[in-house]
Amino acid sequence: MAADFVDDFPIWGLLPKRETGVSAFLSKYPEYDGRGVIIAILDSGIDPGAPGLQKTSHGEAKIIDMVDASGAGDVKTSTIVEAKDGEIDGITGRKLKIPDSWHNPSGKYHIGVKNGYELYPKVLKERIQSDWKENSWDPNHKLIQAEAIRCLQEFDNKHPDSSQLTAEERLEREELDARVEVLTTLEKKYKNDGPVYDCVVFHDGDMWRAAIDTSEVGDLESCALLGTYRETLQFATLTQKDMLNYAVNIYDEGNLLEIVTTSSSHGTHVASISAAYFPDQPDKNGIAPGAQLVSICIGDNRLGTMETGAALVRAMAKVIQLKCDVINMSYGEHGHWSGGRVMDMVHEVVNKYGVIMVSSAGNNGPCLSTVGTPPTMQSLSVIGVGAYVSPDMAAVEYSLCEKVLGMGYTWTSRGPTLNGDLGVCISAPGGAITSVPNWTLRGAQLMNGTSMSSPHVSGAMGVLLSACKARNIPYSPYSIRRAVENTALKVDSWDAFSMGYGLLQVEKAFDHIVDNAGNIERDIRFHVECNNKYGGIYLRNSHDFRTPKVIQITVEPFFLDDQNADPHQKISFQMNLRIVCDCTWLMAPTHLSMAYSARSFSVKVDARGLSPGAHFTLVRAYDVQNPQKGPVFSVPVTVIKPQKITENTDWELAVTGVMMKPGAIVREFIEIPRGATWAVIKIKSHNQERSSTFILHSIQLQPQMSCTGQEFFKRVQLGPQGEMTLACPVKDNRTSEFCIARWWTNSHDIVIDYSIAFRGLKPNQPNITMIGADGIHRVEIASLLKQEEALPVVCLKHHVQVLRPTENKLVPLGCRDIIPKGRQIYGLQLNYTFTIMKQCEVTPSCPLLCDLLYESEYEGQLWMLFDSNKQLIYTGDAYPSKYSVKLEKGDYTVKLQVRHEQRSLLEKITDMPLLVQSKLPSSLSLDIYADHSEALIGGKKFCTAILKPGAACPVFITPLPSEKLSKCWTAGQYLTGTITYAKDDLGKKSDIYSFKYIIPEIPKKTSLNKAHTEKEKTPEEMFTEALRDLKISWISKLKGKCSDDLYEDMISKDPGHVPLLQARLQYLDGNKAERQSNLQEIIKVGDSILSQIDITELLAALGAKKDPLGNNNNNHKMSQEKHKLVIIDTLVKKGMALCDLKEDITDQCESKGAGLDTEKTSSKSLSTQGIVNSTQQSDGSGESENGKKSSMVCSSSSVVKDINKIYIELQKFVDVSDSKAAPFTEKHALFHNHYGRAIKLLLKLQEEKALQTVEKRLIELFQNLGWNHCSQLYERSFFVRYPPDYRLF
Repeated sequence: MAADFVDDFPIWGLLPKRETGVSAFLSKYPEYDGRGVIIAILDSGIDPGAPGLQKTSHGEAKIIDMVDASGAGDVKTSTIVEAKDGEIDGITGRKLKIPDSWHNPSGKYHIGVKNGYELYPKVLKERIQSDWKENSWDPNHKLIQAEAIRCLQEFDNKHPDSSQLTAEERLEREELDARVEVLTTLEKKYKNDGPVYDCVVFHDGDMWRAAIDTSEVGDLESCALLGTYRETLQFATLTQKDMLNYAVNIYDEGNLLEIVTTSSSHGTHVASISAAYFPDQPDKNGIAPGAQLVSICIGDNRLGTMETGAALVRAMAKVIQLKCDVINMSYGEHGHWSGGRVMDMVHEVVNKYGVIMVSSAGNNGPCLSTVGTPPTMQSLSVIGVGAYVSPDMAAVEYSLCEKVLGMGYTWTSRGPTLNGDLGVCISAPGGAITSVPNWTLRGAQLMNGTSMSSPHVSGAMGVLLSACKARNIPYSPYSIRRAVENTALKVDSWDAFSMGYGLLQVEKAFDHIVDNAGNIERDIRFHVECNNKYGGIYLRNSHDFRTPKVIQITVEPFFLDDQNADPHQKISFQMNLRIVCDCTWLMAPTHLSMAYSARSFSVKVDARGLSPGAHFTLVRAYDVQNPQKGPVFSVPVTVIKPQKITENTDWELAVTGVMMKPGAIVREFIEIPRGATWAVIKIKSHNQERSSTFILHSIQLQPQMSCTGQEFFKRVQLGPQGEMTLACPVKDNRTSEFCIARWWTNSHDIVIDYSIAFRGLKPNQPNITMIGADGIHRVEIASLLKQEEALPVVCLKHHVQVLRPTENKLVPLGCRDIIPKGRQIYGLQLNYTFTIMKQCEVTPSCPLLCDLLYESEYEGQLWMLFDSNKQLIYTGDAYPSKYSVKLEKGDYTVKLQVRHEQRSLLEKITDMPLLVQSKLPSSLSLDIYADHSEALIGGKKFCTAILKPGAACPVFITPLPSEKLSKCWTAGQYLTGTITYAKDDLGKKSDIYSFKYIIPEIPKKTSLNKAHTEKEKTPEEMFTEALRDLKISWISKLKGKCSDDLYEDMISKDPGHVPLLQARLQYLDGNKAERQSNLQEIIKVGDSILSQIDITELLAALGAKKDPLGNNNNNHKMSQEKHKLVIIDTLVKKGMALCDLKEDITDQCESKGAGLDTEKTSSKSLSTQGIVNSTQQSDGSGESENGKKSSMVCSSSSVVKDINKIYIELQKFVDVSDSKAAPFTEKHALFHNHYGRAIKLLLKLQEEKALQTVEKRLIELFQNLGWNHCSQLYERSFFVRYPPDYRLF
């Protein structure tokens, strides 16, 4: 029986085409399958190796160009080298062997470097990191770690009494313990930053070529050699493990390499829907299998595939350059208004160059007015697409048990737009199972969203244009759109907000194009404004309905590429139109005569008699000579009639017994009562057996603010007879939509009850900025609806510092940033620096430009955050709330780029401030009082206040106490947080206001008990000391004899002056060229310094809680700390000199053999009595030239004792892992071949401040211990942490 089902699977349902008539159209016209049409996919990039994306149906290349417009794949290759002995040195230092097959007439190679993980999408990066740890790290690390633990345990077993260990044994155990601790730390803090690849670019005489050394050993023969993709159509796989396919483009005479990959699987899936071709499985084909594709990656990998303004403008320039026919853009954000630099570029591409642009409407439903940008733009030629799911899709793609009706998905964004336009033009299937990139290790995958419905329509546009081109049928973006709209199918579940004019019907649209190809309006777009604003009519608030509303509609025709259009056509343009509207609540004129100029007419909307809810109609204009072709333009009219909630119902709307089918949506439009600040939503299921999923969505629209500005969204699961209570913020006197939607995949009908109740505590200052220096801040809160309990709380969570640029640079950008024809784009780069004192979470933002992308007047605001080693830590763009990063203590640089073709606009913002918001370790609260007098004296704080309806009370907020202000903060910086007023938990969580606290000048601490015990010095004494200190400061600056003579002159007059001895020690130790010959004098000077300080007394004083003499003298304490630092510095320098001297003695012993009698020479010249004053004086020791090598003997054992003594003494003053002691501690560990102790120290230093010199020493130590997996991990990522230059924009 099973054999009966082998051929029964409906493969055609995996990528639906029947619903829109594509299958029928291609059956009728198989050669109109997209041939001759180029579709630009503006997305996250297309994998050229993915199934179905190699060839078109007629054998041509499927993807004719691949570019990364984001810049994430850029490599700077401006360094030029020449080969020696067939090799070149890469940026990483590897020797790169040039293959004999390479032909390079010039002999010059451009080289660069790229972190491999920068090319990976997030999912792939995680897979490769996991694989590397599992196969390359864990097997080695676990064995070595087990061996280290075993050695430590064996030592402890042999020495059960740790108190009896000798000094050498204690050091040995310390080493074994350090190895275990280091291995544990390396495992705990394991981080794989990925490989670094050398990149080589050269010209072979015909074209530029590039290779990426994925071998990581310089074996270029094994690496792919590629040319610019458009010229060669070549691509390669990065490695067999990642299966990441890539292509290259080369710009600026070889100085810039662009590596093109995919930033996610999204773009490949989109491209497959639009135009995939499977010759052996035609049911899996995309909509237009004959179309060719251009892959333009606008999703920046540095931003988690977020699009940027720079990428969008570059993409539009590429579309113009390649003369693409169709754009598919399954990307978008929510704009605050229609317009901006990016949108101007989109207008130009469509209205001047005639490209058809198709864009996803968004996945932010089910509320109305949730369509994103670009479909909200001011152009009738952008086709915004909603997502539709058919019964066949539900059965085949989603494997649902029960049959569902065709409908718009629950989540598909709805119109109208903020300016009244419909937003959603048409709808199409919003799900498919089709190809994804090879790096996913899957052949195909189910994805759904308007991202999937948009390429369905763009593929359909390809089919329609293919037919038009084959038949030489003239068309324009406007005639195609009118054909699509006027022939769309209004299915049973149709509503204009989610499906626009209906479900796309390809064959009927083609017939419409053919029938109306010669019409006068074919190349005309009708620009419609209502009351001087582009869009339709959108009435939403109560004041719109008090009287009939008269609205002036202005219509102006524009030809495609209007400036260059034939003037005779403009002169001869004349249309007589019939104005039609089907509803009774809108009155419009019946006729309009149009010439080639703007015409205005008025309509009257009288919504007084309408029931509460959403009402929609179209004012349609028909050509009186041919009304059958449908409207030549339409004006959408949306009226949202809210209902009022009154005190009679206790400010609550309650509805019971509502039947909810799968996919059903209930909308309540309510005028928020005056004084309401939050709403409480309750929903209860009556079903006793089934769980069900609901979406609770609420939106309030505000002028020039996107729908997300006042939005509440919650997906809830209701169990049998379950109920849920939620709260959301509201603004009074505005219409709010409350939407309850049942998830479309649920089965069976259920009955629910729901209620929406309003409550509020309204402050007279919604968002507060409190200036700390102003003192007490007063706020008044009122309860206007019900009795409420007030308990104000201020919580400050972030510190914000304001930065000004340290440098700005305004330059013309490269060849990718020239808009046809010859319009140069400039880039303004601003550099900012800041310091983090302790680990915290940081969010940089550019307040002038943030939260603006499509609507911004500038091309983006990409910033990159670097550490002091130029490693890229994080990247952000338009929406700062998305980009927070945890930073360690250290210095950081932010580089910000803003772009525009008008240089003068960039010059205006060269000193633009940048904000760096840091999360506080713990939140701060401000004290709040009910009375000003109590606030003034810090008396009784605010307790709960009960406010009856109509009552109000003042709130007094006091500044932060000085002790809560960090000494690192400065005046003018500020703290941000929130203030809440409600005691009720639901109100406290939903009714939240922003609070900004401007930091005043931090008070300076002064000592009230300053001692004046020191004798006041005369001017002569002060002059003598100042002159002496000046001379001392020059000892370490002068060189050779000058420094020696100055020192000898001063030491003869003041032999015990510690600062003078310190300066000499600094000079001797810092003179790298002669340091080795000065080792004995370093030891001698160190002993002299130590002899001047009573160490026993100092240790006693430092260990005491109070001054031994009972004084509270800050000067005395400072003197003790100063002496402590002197001792630490001296011990470190002396210890290091002894270590180096021991190496020198060992070398001499090895060179002279055993001919020296080690017993004849006293070891006093090398050892110390305790730690001070044991070096013999040079005038009686028989030494010459300050005790140089001629007086040295093989007294190794005494030197070792001296070194160990210093190590022990040093621990009395400082932790030996402290940075001040670290140089000697490392020397001491290496002196004993204790590599584990040295590694432990260096890892700690790297945590404090990463340095490449330290990391190189770490790699060497790992190799000394045989921990090759550790050295490999650090070596392969070395240039990630210490790149040669900042990353490119």
